[in-house]
Amino acid sequence: MRMAVVKEAMGALGAQRRRSLLATIGVVIGVCALVLMIAVGEGAKRKVLKEFESMGKHLLVVSAGKVTIRGGRVIQHETATTLTIDDARAVKDRVVGVKAAAPIYDALALVKRGGTVIRTRITGTVPAFTQVRNFYPLHGRFFTEEEMRGRVRVAVLGYSVAESLFGAADPVGHGILIRRIPFKVVGVMEPKGVDASGEDQDDQIIIPITTATLRVFHVTYVKNILVQASSEGAMSEVAEGIRHLLHGRHRLGKRSDDFSINAMEEVLKEKTKAASIFAVLVAAVAAVSLMVGAIGVLAVMLLSVRERIQEIGIRRAAGATRGAILLQFLLESLVLCLAGGVLGLALGMALSVSVSLLAKWELVLPVKGAIIGVLVSVITGVLSGLYPAYKASLIHPIQALKL
Repeated sequence: MRMAVVKEAMGALGAQRRRSLLATIGVVIGVCALVLMIAVGEGAKRKVLKEFESMGKHLLVVSAGKVTIRGGRVIQHETATTLTIDDARAVKDRVVGVKAAAPIYDALALVKRGGTVIRTRITGTVPAFTQVRNFYPLHGRFFTEEEMRGRVRVAVLGYSVAESLFGAADPVGHGILIRRIPFKVVGVMEPKGVDASGEDQDDQIIIPITTATLRVFHVTYVKNILVQASSEGAMSEVAEGIRHLLHGRHRLGKRSDDFSINAMEEVLKEKTKAASIFAVLVAAVAAVSLMVGAIGVLAVMLLSVRERIQEIGIRRAAGATRGAILLQFLLESLVLCLAGGVLGLALGMALSVSVSLLAKWELVLPVKGAIIGVLVSVITGVLSGLYPAYKASLIHPIQALKL
């Protein structure tokens, strides 16, 4: 009996292929958006976490001037020239809870090697930079404290810079010109990609801070101080200690601070928030599409009931029960939505792979999304077919045969 009901349901759907296909489009779009939302959301989350980890643990950024974080981006509102290398030393030596501190001065400059000229970021810093940023040489070495104190012209190339200037050759031991000043390459940094603040860590050349400020750019200040706290719990106290120390060192009195302190955790929160908003928008699209799909299936099933009144009457007269009629139409609705769900699942998977490749982040197979998509399809099918199936089961055989 049940197999006969299933055959009847499949036969009815096969007779109305075009109408059945149109009825499933809304479900296809809804399930596709749902799968895509979960895959993209998880992929974006992993990408943000990877970027955050590449910045270093328990990291505070002391910036000269007024700096805020919006949407995961560090935005400079005001600049200042009061932050110095001595400030960085004082932070490291006098603030409780500071594990390491690295002053930074960076600027764009032309770099030449032979006939090749590129424009890249020159980052002046100290040896502690590798610890603070969890960023180490892949080939060669980083410069030493002695080289920094002696203002030695040594350079560590970012991975992409090394490829641009030297191709497949080993650059260690060779010379380059930074703003026409000769430097010796002592190392090449490991590939890192873009960090949480949007900077390409591979597109830079790292040199001693003293060499950068006094011999290359001729300045007496730094732009940032990267501070690594001893633990996550100590970050608030460390930030307050830095604020109190620098306020006194800069003799600001009652004036507002001429520096800003931001925790990289705030960047993570902002980026995660932005990713969550995107996920909510995609979820809204999925919900609307599923609603439209459900209404489409409902309309098709009601029309099918109306067109097949005589067929229902004949089946009832031949002994089919009300339950069999109800089950048949419910199965038709369920098959429509499941077909839409499978198509939406396949399309969502394909789009998820495409987005992952284009965005260059880790591919996330949305198994959770697939399970949810199938369940949503079943629920949509049951809810959309329940009323038409009930209405079909109420049709009296004698009245149906009179039509």
